[in-house]
Amino acid sequence: MTEPLLLDASLALEDVADVALRHRPVELAAAARARISAARDATDGLLARGERVYGLTTGVGALKRVTVATGAEQLPFNRLMLLSHRTGTGPDVAEPVVRAVMLAQVAGFARGRSGVRVELADHLTGALNAGLVPRVRTTGSLGQSDLGPLADLAAALTGDGEWAGELCRLGLQAWEPTAKEALAFVNSNGFSLGWSALALVGVGTLLDRFDEAAALTFEGMLGNVQALDPAVGEARPVPGIPEQIARLQALLAGGSLLSGTLHRHLQDPLTMRVVPQTHAAARTALAHSRAIVEAELTSSHDNPCITPDGRALSTGNFDSVPYGVTLDYVRLALAHVITASCERANKLVHSAFSGLPTGLRDDDSTSQDGLAIVVYGASAAAAEARLLAQPATLELSTSSTAEGIEDRVIPTPVAARRVEEMARLGRYVAAVELYLAAQAVDLRDRAGELGAGTRRAYDLVRAHAPRRRAGEPPLADLTPLESALESGSDPERRP
Repeated sequence: MTEPLLLDASLALEDVADVALRHRPVELAAAARARISAARDATDGLLARGERVYGLTTGVGALKRVTVATGAEQLPFNRLMLLSHRTGTGPDVAEPVVRAVMLAQVAGFARGRSGVRVELADHLTGALNAGLVPRVRTTGSLGQSDLGPLADLAAALTGDGEWAGELCRLGLQAWEPTAKEALAFVNSNGFSLGWSALALVGVGTLLDRFDEAAALTFEGMLGNVQALDPAVGEARPVPGIPEQIARLQALLAGGSLLSGTLHRHLQDPLTMRVVPQTHAAARTALAHSRAIVEAELTSSHDNPCITPDGRALSTGNFDSVPYGVTLDYVRLALAHVITASCERANKLVHSAFSGLPTGLRDDDSTSQDGLAIVVYGASAAAAEARLLAQPATLELSTSSTAEGIEDRVIPTPVAARRVEEMARLGRYVAAVELYLAAQAVDLRDRAGELGAGTRRAYDLVRAHAPRRRAGEPPLADLTPLESALESGSDPERRP
C-alpha cells in the first residue's frame, strides 16, 4: 500500500505529481492540525467579540461596508458567497489539474492562517483520497485569488446540485461552510498554484528529453563534440552550464563520438554549439520557478490573515506576481530550447548540413520525399510555442472591479496553462528531432557506436517509430513516441 503523503510545512513538486497523477493518499500532520485549530480558535474569538473583520463580520469586495451579523446570518452568508462566485467559463480542466488544485488548497490551509476548521481540511483530504473530481472551469480567475475556479470546486464539496449524489456514492459528507470559511476557500491561489506545480514537473521531464534529442542529433550528424567539452564550462562558469555539459557528456559516454575524431565540420550550426548554454538557461529558469512555487504551495494567501497572536490582518498575500513572473520566465527560456530543437531537425534533413541524402532518404537518386516533410509539423509547433511564450502576467489594470479597490488583474492561471500547452508542443518537437536523428544514425549504420544514453534514446524511438525504408512514407502519427517521452515508459530510461 502506498505510504500517505503527510502534509505539514513543505511540499515538493514531485509530491504534487504523486497525488495528482498517481493518486497517492494524503494525510494532515499533527502539527498542521494544531496550527489550523489555533487559527480557528482565534477566528471564533474575533467573531465572539464582534470585531470588524473583512469577510467575517462584513461583506466582501464593494460590500465591505455592510455588516454581517455574528449569529444565524453566518451560514447563509457563507454558502451564498461560494455560489455567487461561480462565474467561470470555458472547458473543464483535466482531472490531474483538479487533484493538484485540491492538494494545493489543503496545503495552504495547513499553514494555519486561514481561520478554517480542521473539519474543512479533513473534508478536502477525504474527497481527494476518495477520488472526487469536481468540474472546474478553465477561465474565471483574475490572478488576485482564484475566485471563480475555486467556487466551482467548493460547489462540489458542498453537495450543490448533482454533486450531492456523487458525495453519497463516495461515502463523503457535504461541507457546510461556516464563518470565514467561504472567503478563505475562494480567497486563495490554489487553482493557479496546483496547475503551476503540475506544469513545471512536465517541463523538467521535457528538458531531459531535449537533452537526449540534442545528443542523438550529434550522433546522427557526426557533430563536433568540442562544444560539449568540460573546458567550455570552465571557461564560462555561469551557473548551470558546467552541469549541463556534464549531462550531455554522460549521454554520449561509452560511444565513439566522444573520441573527438569523427566530426565532419569544424563549426557546427549554432543550434548544436549552444545546446549547453540554451538548455542551462532553461534549467536555471525552472529551478527558480520551482523554488518559488514550492514555497507558495505551503503559504497562506488569505485576506484577512489570522496571526498566531489572534489578530486579523488586511493583506495582499494573494498577489500572484511572485510566482507568476517565474512562469513567464520558464516559458521564455523553454521557447529557445524548442526553437533550437526545431532548427536542428531542419538541419538533419538538409544534405548540406547532415552529409546525408536530402530528407534522410535511403537512396539519394530517387524522387521520393523521405522525411523532409516531417519538419513542417515541428516548425508549426515551434511557432505556436513562441507565441505562448509571451508574458502573461503583465497586468491589465481596471478601476471598475469592486468599486475600484480590486484594481489589479494578473492572469497567472493563464501563465500556468501556457506552460502546460508549451510542454505539449515541445514534446512533439522533441519527438520529431529524435525521429530524424535516429534515421540519420541508421543511415550511417552507427547504432552500435552510440553512447549509453543516446542508445537508450535511440531504442525508445525505434520502439515507437520504426525506421523509414525506401518507398515508405514518414510515420504519420508520432503520438506514441510523444507519450513515451512524457511518461518515461521505457524502464531503462534515466533522467
